Amino acid sequence: MTLRELISHLDKPVVSGSLDTTIKSLTYDSRKATKGTAFVALRGSKSDGHDFILAAIEAGASAIIAEQAPPDDVSVPWVHVKFTRVALAQAAAVLEGNPASTLAIAGVTGTNGKTTTVYLIHHLLNQGQKRAGLLGTVTYDLGGGKQVPATHTTPESLEIQSLLSQMRDNGCRACAMEVSSHALDQERVHGLPFSAAVFTNLTQDHLDYHQSMEEYFAVKSRLFEMIAVQPRGQMIINSDDAWGRKLIQRFEDTGRVTKFGYGVHADFRAVNVRYDFTGTSFELEVNGRAFLVRSPLIGDFNVYNALGALAAAHALGLNLRESVTNLKNAPQVPGRLERVTENATRFQVFVDYAHTPDALENVLRTLKALRPSRIITVFGCGGDRDRAKRPIMAAAAEAGSDICIVTSDNPRSESPESIIADAAKGFTRPKNHASIVDRREAIRGALENAKQGDIVLIAGKGHEDYQEIQGKKHPFDDRRVVRQLMTEMYSSRDAVRAEREAEREFRKAEGRRPYDS
Repeated sequence: MTLRELISHLDKPVVSGSLDTTIKSLTYDSRKATKGTAFVALRGSKSDGHDFILAAIEAGASAIIAEQAPPDDVSVPWVHVKFTRVALAQAAAVLEGNPASTLAIAGVTGTNGKTTTVYLIHHLLNQGQKRAGLLGTVTYDLGGGKQVPATHTTPESLEIQSLLSQMRDNGCRACAMEVSSHALDQERVHGLPFSAAVFTNLTQDHLDYHQSMEEYFAVKSRLFEMIAVQPRGQMIINSDDAWGRKLIQRFEDTGRVTKFGYGVHADFRAVNVRYDFTGTSFELEVNGRAFLVRSPLIGDFNVYNALGALAAAHALGLNLRESVTNLKNAPQVPGRLERVTENATRFQVFVDYAHTPDALENVLRTLKALRPSRIITVFGCGGDRDRAKRPIMAAAAEAGSDICIVTSDNPRSESPESIIADAAKGFTRPKNHASIVDRREAIRGALENAKQGDIVLIAGKGHEDYQEIQGKKHPFDDRRVVRQLMTEMYSSRDAVRAEREAEREFRKAEGRRPYDS
């Protein structure tokens, strides 16, 4: 298309150069600029795309979109805009043929529960004969059996439009997507016509970026502001969460708020909740009707995730009774309270992505309700992230566990020892915790100390299959490590048992009394 067509939806752009220039692609990475590419200069937290404009032109870029006026000697068309992130979202939508207009999009935001809720919505949509794509922390599902690894919880707007375009081409009619606070703050979802927005909860996280809970909440609220200015779209909000109630109070006058939770004023209300190792059941009350809900996911927090997903599916036009039935077959969400061990083992091991104090507290409360003999928790804190939550994480782990082992998570550019030292300040019972920097050895220590009836929780990384250390990602999957170590442990025990059995047989043959094992 021409540059004129590409920027047709931009707000008052000032253009120098020919608007008839042919544009075939967009990029915000100067290394990917070629002939026919429009380079968009984005301002980031660590670098500024405006510093790479000359490199993009030298690489062959056919046009520049920037927040500053062009120099006198510029050799390519230049589009001067107020916000390049907004311009990128708008231009990318035009370039891809506005794929969002053909999809019913459900966005899920909040601190905890986004991934599980999106997985459940995606499952219900597909089971309800509405082929859907998925964008989230674990994977991008583009429909038609095509999946690609996720790079971000919510990718940049350019990638979002490309992924939505592929979903459309693969026959999708809907999309369930996680919407992070970073994405909202950086306009990655600008202009998307959300049909439903779910708010799960808000607890301390990302305060290295947002500075305060109030700012964090204000950014999250933007998703619901987007819905409010549209002629339709449902806001689905956790009414048991204090920040959720603030959202409800702000938007209830729109007449498009659906409340979910345990409270009597919830539109989607859960009562009589029961769960065990096999899953959860509860009664769902909606507009005077009652449904028995069964889910393979465990715990109170997964009841909230199920409620949000059922309400979103209903808002997207699915039959509620059918959705309740289809929830029984929901998939295990990778790394979300995922049981790694089989029923036959002496103790159970769970891996969970919990990396905030609230998430860790909720997971441990759920596991405690399963009545284990003890809970042994292995956890860490991410480097180059909110340092203030580290001792709070330790306090949450200690409060819900019998034994805590604090270890390395993704230290990134920080020293693992200093991160662990920050976290350890939150402990109050010195005899009930240990610090083991090597994550594999920390997991080994937990498994070797586990006894009959115990539960071991490996928290913080969930589905991740790497550890990020000093800018490099090293292969590391908690689930795989647990299985490897369990195999070693049981193989070793089997060898000892076989050796003792052989000794018994030898003693019998020699006419001596076998000793007790």
